[in-house]
Formats: sequence, structure tokens, C-alpha cells
Amino acid sequence: MLLLTIAENAHNNDGRITAYSRKFMKEDICTIPINVVFEKKDGCPICRMRAELEERALDFVMGPAMMEPDVRHETNRLGFCPKHIEIMYGRGNKLPFALMLESHLIEINNTVFERHKKSLLRSTASQAAASAKDARTMAESCYVCARVEKAMNSEFETLWQMWKKEEEFRQSVADQPCICISDYAELIERGMKALDKKSFEEFYDVITKVAKKGLAELQSNVSGFCRMYDYRNNGEDFGNLRNAVKDAVSYLTGRMQK
Repeated sequence: MLLLTIAENAHNNDGRITAYSRKFMKEDICTIPINVVFEKKDGCPICRMRAELEERALDFVMGPAMMEPDVRHETNRLGFCPKHIEIMYGRGNKLPFALMLESHLIEINNTVFERHKKSLLRSTASQAAASAKDARTMAESCYVCARVEKAMNSEFETLWQMWKKEEEFRQSVADQPCICISDYAELIERGMKALDKKSFEEFYDVITKVAKKGLAELQSNVSGFCRMYDYRNNGEDFGNLRNAVKDAVSYLTGRMQK
């Protein structure tokens, strides 16, 4: 769907191929989504990337794939985190969702309880510990999160190749207005493993400038929001500062996509 939208927008009203469409034709299926994410200069690009992949994963699991045996095997085994199960519940399709939950609950019973029934060959403490370990694993695993993480790994592989080879992409990264705090950490951690020393040093300098610039603006906006409530500033124009607290929450929670 994303690629179709890009293709449709690649021509202007009189049907001529635009400069953007020429760029589109030079790209491939791997680099296009990365460029789309970084072409927008609003919010955190990694938050946007993750949100797009999360939406695709939810569409996949809530669609026909929900009833495919290999997908059901994985959803039975991994289940869903609280965040994603609430999203899925809110999307409707109650019967298919209930069927998926039914088999997942059976899996929980078999994994946590049936396989750890009391036995004279094992102490109560060891059986309890094993049951608790499996319960914790199932409570914290999530099919959607795992699918998003796998897709993110693939996207990052492309991102590093683009960083090393494309000056235009490096400039697009430098032009970003903000990187949220959690994605700043992820970019640095991944970059240290994926890039050679020289490439990483350049990347670190650029991404740190972007992160500091975004944080400075956020700090200024939150301070401005606080000043709005000072009676001495009555009548002062504060612009769009009413969104400052919401933006700060998005920054701190890693949901800064726009």
C-alpha cells in the first residue's frame, strides 16, 4: 500500500513524470520505505518507521493470516503483549480474534500447568520455578513485537548501507528535527555494531546534533507552556505551545511519529 501511494504521487496533474518519480525509479523496494520515512521532517523518523511496521504487522495478523496454520502456531506460542492485544481487541473481528485467543489459552495451560504437574521425581520448588519461568516467558512474549523487531532489523540493514553510500541520505538524516531519547540510544547501539570506525564517528556526530537540537526545542516549548500559567504573561502570544506536554510525553515514551 505504501509503495502504491508513492507511485500514484509520482506524477503531477498533467501526467508528466515529476522529479520525485525519477528519484522513485532509481530506488529499489528496500530503500524506498527508508527514504519515505526520512523525507518527512516532523517528529522522530525511527518512531515513524516503527509505527509503520507495527501497523503492517497488525494488519497481517488481523487479516486472513490469522487462520493460517503456521501463523497460528506462532501466535499460540508467543501470544501478544498488553498493548497489542488491546489494539487488536479494539479493531473488531471478534470471532476470528476469539478463535486465536482460544488456542493461545490452551497453549498457556499446556505450557505453564500441564507440563509442570506435580511429580515425586522433582521437588515442589523446582517445579514451581519452572512453571513460573514459562509463565513469565509467555506473559512477556508477543507475536506482533517479534514481527516488528524482525522487520526493524531488516530496515536498519538497509539504513546502514544507505548511510555509507548515499550523500543525499546522510543529508536527509542531518535535516531531521528530532530523535526521541529511546531511538537515539538504539541508533547509537546499532550503529556501533554495523558501521566501521570512520562511518560511525560521522554518524554519531550527525545523530547527536539532531537529538540535541530536538531536545532543546522541546525544553523551550515545555518551559513556554509553563509560562502560559504565569499571570504576569497574560496576553502574550505562545503560539502552538499547548501541544508541548503531549510532545514531551511522546519523546519520552518513544511514540514521536507524526
